[in-house]
Amino acid sequence: MSVWRQKAIQCAPELKKEFEQPDLNLYTVFMELLPLLRQAHIDNDYERLKKIYDFAEWCFKQKDENLWNPAGVSFYEHLADTDVTYFQFTNWIKKEIYFDIRDLLNQRVDDEKMKRLDDYYGFKQTKKSQYR
Repeated sequence: MSVWRQKAIQCAPELKKEFEQPDLNLYTVFMELLPLLRQAHIDNDYERLKKIYDFAEWCFKQKDENLWNPAGVSFYEHLADTDVTYFQFTNWIKKEIYFDIRDLLNQRVDDEKMKRLDDYYGFKQTKKSQYR
């Protein structure tokens, strides 16, 4: 079993059977984890929050595009979709990740929300994203 599958199962043991399916891809895993993440924020379930955010960060930092791209487009860019994750964004997302995913967020988030995030992270328009 791949490392990413093992890590995903640690985030959501209740989805073990689904995460073991051979045709499953990482994009789907992140889409399955997002509602669990939102609920973990509501429940203040720090352990689950840490596991999911750590998993996303681990994937995002890998050299394999098949790992970092799903983390960007199926996880990070959706964190601003709901208030529950948007308002916790700066508590969990590191500056270097924000700089890399900013262009993805900017396509989905209104100007006011982007300005708040940019101000928090000290973003200046000179940074380039790895996403096109």
